[in-house]
Amino acid sequence: MDPIKRIIDEAKGSIPHHSRTALAIRNGCSPESIASFAVKDGMQALAASLFSAIEVGEGAQEVPLACIRSRLVEVYHDLPTDSKTAQLIGSAASLEEISEAATDEGLSSVTAMLLEAEQEGAS
Repeated sequence: MDPIKRIIDEAKGSIPHHSRTALAIRNGCSPESIASFAVKDGMQALAASLFSAIEVGEGAQEVPLACIRSRLVEVYHDLPTDSKTAQLIGSAASLEEISEAATDEGLSSVTAMLLEAEQEGAS
């Protein structure tokens, strides 16, 4: 098993469900993004383990979809908890569903980000 996947799988049970780190994992963000969110969430041991495993590994580049998902996790914490867009991001819904909800809620920056991603072929 991939060491990074093993570290993430072993940590899943101890990560608070609504943390940025958990959202990043559910949304398929890159290991680098997950480690960065772990630092922001105060999970230094997890972050250190991931950064060490990344350093030892071949350092695969972040795919566009993982990059967009990382940006959505950042946006998530600025949205009201009753926002349909926030709920869809939290449940790792499709980008199309998130985009529709963001449009309905007037979240033009989220809609623009997703439209740009779609045009670049990331979705």
